[in-house]
Amino acid sequence: MTTPKPTIAKISPECQTHFQDIKFRNKYQGILLKVNEESNMVVDKTLVAEGEFSELAQSLPTDQCRIIIYRYKSGEGSKLFFIYWGPDSAPQQDKLIYGNAKVTLAITLKGIDHKISASNLKEISEQVFIDRITPKTA
Repeated sequence: MTTPKPTIAKISPECQTHFQDIKFRNKYQGILLKVNEESNMVVDKTLVAEGEFSELAQSLPTDQCRIIIYRYKSGEGSKLFFIYWGPDSAPQQDKLIYGNAKVTLAITLKGIDHKISASNLKEISEQVFIDRITPKTA
């Protein structure tokens, strides 16, 4: 009989370091975080600092959850996004684990400008980012 995975992921120090690299040093355009076998939140992938927006969608697994920290740059400036990626095809247990990790990370990582929860690529299209950073007019 296997023991069920714990539903709380521990955040590895490398997540904090990579977050600081995005926030203060523009070292990456984004980082994808995953929960490993030991239930630690670790860096899965990094996106190059001057990469194309399309790299974000191309880097997402279709059947696994991820947490993404992404710096979106436009004429309006640069904004830091926290994205929960939970595709419909991901296992329910993973959605619970990542949902809990999302809360912990959101508290731990200071300086996030916008948060997005997405289960399909339409919910994280470039237009969604543009709409979030464009000032609303009355």
